[in-house]
Amino acid sequence: MTSPARLMVIDDEERIRQLLLDYLEDYGDFALRAEESAEAALTELDQDHAELCIVDMRLPGMNGQAFILDAARRGLCGRFILHTGSMDFALTKDLLACGLTEDDVFFKPCDMALMLARIRHILKLPGGAA
Repeated sequence: MTSPARLMVIDDEERIRQLLLDYLEDYGDFALRAEESAEAALTELDQDHAELCIVDMRLPGMNGQAFILDAARRGLCGRFILHTGSMDFALTKDLLACGLTEDDVFFKPCDMALMLARIRHILKLPGGAA
């Protein structure tokens, strides 16, 4: 039996963080953790890496892009999904270089079933869709 995939949710809004955790928890495929800031997430990831992070772009202090670039550079997380309320958000060259694609960007409020399918696809779990 394989161990559950390690996921971290980083969002400063407690309600959104909890909604994501509650939804993903129902599937039992994931070992879930959450942090409200990029800085706290980096500290936690230093202790135990994640396979995938769901990252809000607008965070207090270090923003989501800076978090992704730092976590990727340090090898703290393998892949990332962006969860943003910024409708004008566009992937930068740096984020593209970290392996993100348009398929990894979800605008709030998003269809959680689509996000779950993307997570499963990225992690090569059953039920994943491109």
